[in-house]
Amino acid sequence: MVGVGAVLVIAASGYLIYSMLIHKSVGVPAAIGQPTSTPAESISQPSTGPPTPSTSYTVPATHPKELIVDRLGIKANVLSEGVLASGALDAPKTAWDVGWFNESALPGSGSGAILMDGHVNDALNSPGVFYKLNALLVGDILEIVRGDGQTFTYSVTKVDQVPINQVDMAKMQESTTPGQEGLNLITCGGVYDYKLHTYNDRVLVYATRTS
Repeated sequence: MVGVGAVLVIAASGYLIYSMLIHKSVGVPAAIGQPTSTPAESISQPSTGPPTPSTSYTVPATHPKELIVDRLGIKANVLSEGVLASGALDAPKTAWDVGWFNESALPGSGSGAILMDGHVNDALNSPGVFYKLNALLVGDILEIVRGDGQTFTYSVTKVDQVPINQVDMAKMQESTTPGQEGLNLITCGGVYDYKLHTYNDRVLVYATRTS
């Protein structure tokens, strides 16, 4: 698995500009992709407010297609993301799509953890798909709709917020419940650091599959 020992830093959008800043890294550097579009330019093609996933959007049968978090009003397309030529983990180019690290687990695989990232805000500093991620509570339900239409349900087991240099990439690719499939989410949190052009914390959500 690529970047098992890496420190993952998910991209944050700046108030006025974005930067390509790599933080502490081993193997795969920090994720630094920035949203280059406003929500209205998402592949979901919304009219106003958060986009609604496009019914014409397709992915391979075993890949995650849609992430649903009813408690936060999230219903977003999931894009397959790999590693950039620079060695950095890619991230969605819009603030309203969710990225799935395609070296992590597949939904329904029964082991490991699916790793997804998303932006906390967009280029205009408007709330992004994971803006309220830190409001999730233990027991909240997350759902993944797969390319073949199957839905998999996960229950939140832990919500954490840590400084960017304390994000454990290996842990983010492991289930918090040994022997059960996990789903882990990550986004920016804390205070925006204008010197580093990124937020100083990361919000981490860990969930375990229940059905």
